[in-house]
Amino acid sequence: MAGRGEQSEVDPICDDRIFMFRDRYWQVAVEPLHQDRPEAGIGLAMGFASTLLKHLPDISVGLIPCAVGATSISEWIPGALLYQRAIDSVRIASCSLHGILWHQGEYDANIQERVDQYAKHLTFLIESIRFDLNSPQLPFIAGELGSFINAESGFPFGRKISRIIKSLEKSIPNFACVSADNLTDKGDSLHFNSSALRKFGKRYATELLRLENK
Repeated sequence: MAGRGEQSEVDPICDDRIFMFRDRYWQVAVEPLHQDRPEAGIGLAMGFASTLLKHLPDISVGLIPCAVGATSISEWIPGALLYQRAIDSVRIASCSLHGILWHQGEYDANIQERVDQYAKHLTFLIESIRFDLNSPQLPFIAGELGSFINAESGFPFGRKISRIIKSLEKSIPNFACVSADNLTDKGDSLHFNSSALRKFGKRYATELLRLENK
């Protein structure tokens, strides 16, 4: 998820231990991390990184932003351009990769056929990333869709997508689903607001730490 939170609604996170990989080199992270759309804003990654540092103050966190909003999971499976770009970014960044943060599914929540294929596509995506990066136990953290996504906003199958993501915890090792309970939208019944994204990022970090401890 690139994130569409308004920057003016939350305090900025500024920490010289948090880096982002942009334009083929590492630099201190600043929001918005993504540049996929002019409306790109606050996402969940900085809240995630900040939470990790509270638990592990002696490390640095490197973020490799790869998200593109308004895309289907079919655009992220092997052979697709966005998938290859993400894999190439990780390889060029030449870092120790500790996890994948995934939040996607709204675009696939409007057609039953896409919902029916979602579990298969996400499983294939995870297996392929681990194979292509030679990291068979790489943690993969995925989040539920916001409960505010519904038929009125044009995405009637949001809850089904969330249930599918949650169900994969039973079949995919080192996979965690992050709850979106009580997280609010920015008034459009589609995108999380900035405060919610900070909380969501904390929840992602908690799940990664749990998998690492496990």
